[in-house]
Amino acid sequence: MLMEGCSKEPLNESILIEKDRLMYEPNSDEPYSGEVFTNYYTGEKEYQGRYEEGLLIEYSYINKDGSVKEPVNMETLIDSSGLLYGVSRQKPYTGDVFELNKNGGKKYFGSIKGGRQDKLWTYLHPNGQKEKEGTFKDGIKDGKWTFWHSNGQKEKEGTFIDGKEDGKWTYLHSNGEKKKVGNYKNGKSDGKWTYWYDNGREIISFMPELVTIKGGTFRMGSNRGDFHEKPAHTVTVSDFNISKTEVTFEQYDSFCDATGRKRPDDEGSRRDRPVNVTWHDAVAFCDWMSQQTGKKIRLPTEAEWEYAARGGNKSQGYTYSGSSNLDAVGWYYDNSSYEPPRRVGEKQPNELGLYDMSGNVWEWCADWYDKNYYSRSPQADPKGPDSGTYRILRGGGRYSLDDICRSANRWYSLDSRNQNVGFRCAQDIK
Repeated sequence: MLMEGCSKEPLNESILIEKDRLMYEPNSDEPYSGEVFTNYYTGEKEYQGRYEEGLLIEYSYINKDGSVKEPVNMETLIDSSGLLYGVSRQKPYTGDVFELNKNGGKKYFGSIKGGRQDKLWTYLHPNGQKEKEGTFKDGIKDGKWTFWHSNGQKEKEGTFIDGKEDGKWTYLHSNGEKKKVGNYKNGKSDGKWTYWYDNGREIISFMPELVTIKGGTFRMGSNRGDFHEKPAHTVTVSDFNISKTEVTFEQYDSFCDATGRKRPDDEGSRRDRPVNVTWHDAVAFCDWMSQQTGKKIRLPTEAEWEYAARGGNKSQGYTYSGSSNLDAVGWYYDNSSYEPPRRVGEKQPNELGLYDMSGNVWEWCADWYDKNYYSRSPQADPKGPDSGTYRILRGGGRYSLDDICRSANRWYSLDSRNQNVGFRCAQDIK
């Protein structure tokens, strides 16, 4: 007997061929539309279903006597070695299942085949609205999935392949407006994403302006400084980009708005003042910027930071970044100690056109801190110790004495937020 809506003879589902998540008849270029079935090994019909344009949209399991197999409560099945069995435990269960909420409404319903989740599954919010719906294959999410807010509006929609997000995904606010759209590859974000506020206005990312730094060799550290600045040693860094200024509140706020993070507190002013965040928050901003630009953005290494602060291959040998007169290039204890961090770029830049690398706020680097690292640091592109307790800080801040703002000075901190700590971005040149 044909299922309602079908007009051609059903096919044994086992002969269909899967291509790009759709099912096809052999030697056909058109996704299959029509009825399918499978049989028990004894010949009776076990299952029947219907496809439209390559997608299964309707199915049911059948007892050997020809009656429709009633779904069973999932809680009555027994999990053994990752497979679900009926009470008899004779063989892995095949059939429809459901589970109920405490209020008696359905929590979800779907299909089990050979003891594993299979085909279409539907999950419901406690209010009865759909929560999510999609397909499984051998117990793993595989195919199109749609998620809903509890008010019935779509929350997100996309495709899983072998249990991982893949291809285009669309996320929506609870009012139906788009929230973000982008691509995954093998479960990881891939390429540029676009973000919107809940009023439909696109969130524009503010990428820090980058300056290209020509690589070179320099003397890192100082034999006249603190113990962890010693020994002064020769280091070579490759070409890289680094942001002209510290990342500002305005730039960081666009990241928070797009990703749902809480905006960090300030001291009464935001916009073009350097933002104050934890090390992990700084890394998250860089990762998000990587999505926006399609290029890898990161924190600078300590060696890159010092090379850039000293002026790179244009260095004039200044004590501070851009001058031996700190008042000319930086905000520090003598000229700013009781003020909030100043707007970026108000002092003169260094030889490479970089601002505020001495004073204003300390800056996170990518490296772990080790007081003895300089004694064993590799010469070419050192990236710091493999592990540690503290992260590197550089540059000094508005509370710092002039000696602390030297380009060679090092400091460190736990991964915590401080009004006197910010960061700037870096980028490889390939």
